[in-house]
Amino acid sequence: MKVLFVCPFFPWPLNSGGKIRTFHLIRALSRTHEIHLRALVEPGVGREGQRLLANSCADIKLFERSPPGPVMRWSRPKLERWFHSPSLREALAQDLARGEFDLVHLDELLLVRTLPAAPGVPVVQHHHKLDTVLYRSLSGGLHRQFDLWKLRRLESESARRFRSHLVCGEHDAEILRKRYGELDFCVAPSGFDPEYFKPSDPPALRTRNRILFLGTLSYGPNVDAIERFMRVFPKLREAHPSVVFDIVGGDANRAIHALHGHEVNVIGSVRDVRPYLEGAALLVVPLRIGGGTRLKIVEALAMGCPVVSTRIGAEGLDLDDREHLRLVDGDAELVESILELLGDPEAAVAMAERGRERVREAYTWEVLAQGVGEFWERVAAGTPAAGSSQAG
Repeated sequence: MKVLFVCPFFPWPLNSGGKIRTFHLIRALSRTHEIHLRALVEPGVGREGQRLLANSCADIKLFERSPPGPVMRWSRPKLERWFHSPSLREALAQDLARGEFDLVHLDELLLVRTLPAAPGVPVVQHHHKLDTVLYRSLSGGLHRQFDLWKLRRLESESARRFRSHLVCGEHDAEILRKRYGELDFCVAPSGFDPEYFKPSDPPALRTRNRILFLGTLSYGPNVDAIERFMRVFPKLREAHPSVVFDIVGGDANRAIHALHGHEVNVIGSVRDVRPYLEGAALLVVPLRIGGGTRLKIVEALAMGCPVVSTRIGAEGLDLDDREHLRLVDGDAELVESILELLGDPEAAVAMAERGRERVREAYTWEVLAQGVGEFWERVAAGTPAAGSSQAG
């Protein structure tokens, strides 16, 4: 099956959850489908990523972004304006006019209007997260509220034009279903590469007092999560004075950099997160705002790293509290769970090992891509089913 895969970014370097998810889905899906990638290029992106995807794509065409005009600056949401590209839109119209493709995969909501009004082939709309939910959760004034209104209009247009939607979790599917009625969903959480994320042999020694946070530090929910954790960190230090907090991720703002000190290490972006996952006593995911790919949890468990997460942070993953990881709600429960695991590292590692077995069974990219590929084929054949199908 020939798939026109449209992305608002070239999925390289792998420095964000969205790029990681897209890169690995393309590589896995290319084993059973012919993928033609159309993407916008960011300044400074080198040729390495194109070389790595060359064997996975029948062809790759990249396009420049363009500044929006005055009407678009007023009428379109900020995300859509940022990825505006008349050259991409013209190329897609030409691609579809040739009638060679069986399906179009739109890799983000903001791409809805890049397609002709009548594309002539079925379309799958991919939501890495629900942008409207994220925007509503973040603080902001009238300007942000106006942008949210425009995002909701874009989401509504997507639901009206395209019946088939790929989401990261059943919760996202349920939100869209309540808003727009019975659409056709495929639920595909994010996964991991089992050849890359695996414990060392012999296993590395974990530092018993080291807590790790992973994530892009310019992403609003991650910033909020760190702020939330720092409010409870003094309680952890009081009960466990040697505890250290490592923050790993790029694009930290000034407030996060200011946390760097004796017991907090703002490490920044790293080329390889595996040594940090192997060396930490546990990974903490104190998210209060939903959405996103949840890569960090499956990658941590794949490395045998114990995880303490809010239920929102692990939303969409079929993992059980105390069996595979610790799931918490309030701050008191967060502190209690961390202290329990720090106090009993053998039990923490045993729990993480059960989590590792679970994610190796259900959350490798190959397993998840199989479900997405089956969804593509069903959509292309014109036989969508009401409700949701689960990838893998």
